[in-house]
Amino acid sequence: MKVGYIGLGAMGGSLSRHLIANGGLVVYDRNPATLAAFEKLGAVIADTPQALAQSCDVVMLCLPKSADVGDLLFGADGIAGYLRAGGLVIDQTSGVPELTIDFARRLAERKVLFMDAPVSGGIPAAQNRTVTIIASGSDGAWERGKPILERLSTKTLRCGQRVGDGQALKLLTNGIGACYRLATLELVALWRKSGFPLADFVTALNRSVGANFTSRNMLVGLVEGRSTTNFAMTLMVKDLNGALDLGTQTASTLPLTATARGLMQSVIGLFGEDARLDDVIAFTEKLSSVRLADELHDNRQAHETPVSTGNLDELLARAVAACNVVAVLEAVEVGRKFGLAVADIARVIESGSAWSHIAGELLSSVEADALDIGRYQIEHQALEHAAQLAAQIGLPFIMPGIALARFRDRLL
Repeated sequence: MKVGYIGLGAMGGSLSRHLIANGGLVVYDRNPATLAAFEKLGAVIADTPQALAQSCDVVMLCLPKSADVGDLLFGADGIAGYLRAGGLVIDQTSGVPELTIDFARRLAERKVLFMDAPVSGGIPAAQNRTVTIIASGSDGAWERGKPILERLSTKTLRCGQRVGDGQALKLLTNGIGACYRLATLELVALWRKSGFPLADFVTALNRSVGANFTSRNMLVGLVEGRSTTNFAMTLMVKDLNGALDLGTQTASTLPLTATARGLMQSVIGLFGEDARLDDVIAFTEKLSSVRLADELHDNRQAHETPVSTGNLDELLARAVAACNVVAVLEAVEVGRKFGLAVADIARVIESGSAWSHIAGELLSSVEADALDIGRYQIEHQALEHAAQLAAQIGLPFIMPGIALARFRDRLL
């Protein structure tokens, strides 16, 4: 079975390299330098997407957005007319479920199978075969695609037979991850503005109920002075727009996700179209007027009345946990209304960039229809106290403030 891969950008390039070892991988990309690098690795270079489609039994795609997939398949001289009857298309684009469903329908008319298999977890995970692949599609598509996807990652999950469910889950988990990132950074800013070392809080947070993917990756990288992602902010905003569209389709309330989308769009406004996801760090520093990474001088000199140390690390870790609760429950509300199984949502959250310490028990209670928001009273109260501290110090409390409002209104 000959496999072809179109779209060798940061993610597609990282994934497709795992298919070269056994020989026969055919690739195409618009970037000649990328193709030259893949040729050196042993891949076969197709002159055109059409030539690749003609020569392969399975065609894999990883493009910036669903509109690009549509153009490639059905645009002028689209490859749909070159695909082999009985073949399979696997779309790893972080796309729009509604468009993806239509692609599958149109390809089915040509006797071509289709499945979506986007990923969650970032470039390093893709390079290490630990990225989470979120696949959905018919039994026939899964039977043929599973062995290929398992060569890309040890975390290959099938989340239903409906085409588009994988992409819906990817959009929702990206929304969760964005909420984690922004809310956690705001609470880190409160800690740093209080004059304490970042490393101390990161250690405490990662040992607490508030630990999440952001604290274990981006914050650790910040302590160590390294970037943990090169993901384009425009693509993150695209995914957040997709998550909000799902909210509209399902008549769901997503205030935390909507706020995250607005803030990340503001990052693009401040830093330009080339802004990267890690630029949320500099963005938070601008909003808070405090450097998040450790430095020599004591930040407490910035205000007249120093904040008592007390158990501030535990308080803020609990506040982070409260924000995690809201982020997860917003996404679960949409997912359930969209028709996704809570068990599938939980599997994806537990294995990818939407992971948090608190998510497991939270989702178990949702699945058992036994959610009691009062169980998180300690986290709620921590968020109340954090809001008071932010007001005293003079810090914005944007994402945590939205989470706090949801606790107060008990809209979860």
